[in-house]
Amino acid sequence: MASKKKIDTIKKKAKTGDPKAMYELGSAYLHGDGVRKNQKTGIEYIKKAAKANLAEAQLDLSFCYYEGLGVRKNAKQAFRWALTAAEQGESMGQYNAWVAYSQGIGTPVDFKKALVWLKKSSEQGNTGAQTDLGQYYLEHGKKDKERKQGVAILHQAAEAKDAEAQWILGLLFEQGIGVDPDPAQAFAWYEKSAKQGNPASQASLGNCYYHGEGIKQDYKAALKWFRKAADNGEPLAQTSMGFAYLDGDGVRKSLPLALEWFRKAAAQEHPDSLFALGSMYLTGEGVKKNKGTAKRYLSKAAALGDLEAAELLEAINANLIS
Repeated sequence: MASKKKIDTIKKKAKTGDPKAMYELGSAYLHGDGVRKNQKTGIEYIKKAAKANLAEAQLDLSFCYYEGLGVRKNAKQAFRWALTAAEQGESMGQYNAWVAYSQGIGTPVDFKKALVWLKKSSEQGNTGAQTDLGQYYLEHGKKDKERKQGVAILHQAAEAKDAEAQWILGLLFEQGIGVDPDPAQAFAWYEKSAKQGNPASQASLGNCYYHGEGIKQDYKAALKWFRKAADNGEPLAQTSMGFAYLDGDGVRKSLPLALEWFRKAAAQEHPDSLFALGSMYLTGEGVKKNKGTAKRYLSKAAALGDLEAAELLEAINANLIS
């Protein structure tokens, strides 16, 4: 909380037209920091600072228009101010310009311009931009050189402790994409990311412990990380929790708990959980046998590309399974 003395000093500077002071005073009013909250007044000061070419005020104003904070949501204005900040070299503004141009938010889609801004932001060390650019080179690079560059950029972001980049790098080492397969390296990057709270990495780390990939098999540790990710809403981890309780791996077997976790993941349309629920309703394992419900879950799994579900559904429809 800003002190009264500090606010008084900022107010005096803001009256002289000092852009930084106007921005700070606007932020104080916007969030009620040291003054009575007044979003309208806050936006007025931030606008003045933005029009005085203060990049951080332009970026903040863009955010306000995007989120509808103190102003009515306006994607075009959000884009306008993000681009203005980007043109002044603000790395987050450049990143937001990439997002806007690539997704058509507040401006028509223009992937050529989007990529220009993504590269500029990446060059300034914005780890989010580096992660996106690394993925772009891996997915769209036509030459080995470009794909190697993608791995190098992701590695740079991962070393800068970007949790998303660390997770992706773990996937690359696990699957041997752009690098030689290395389960130990995959485990190491998953662990770094998981400890930062990344749910996808927590699920992947749990999987490493569960199957003994890159680390000695440890069901207790696997369940610890699956649970963290599952509580964060990660459907793969919720599915893994379901199978752990279904099979009694690392926990006492419990069909009710298996069903609970499968249902949570199925609500997010995770195919493995949909298949598991379909199978359980088909056989009556832990639930009352119901072919109609089984077919409904299996159909959803099959529609998501689960071949095993499609084969089982075909057998049911052909009356090969009662």
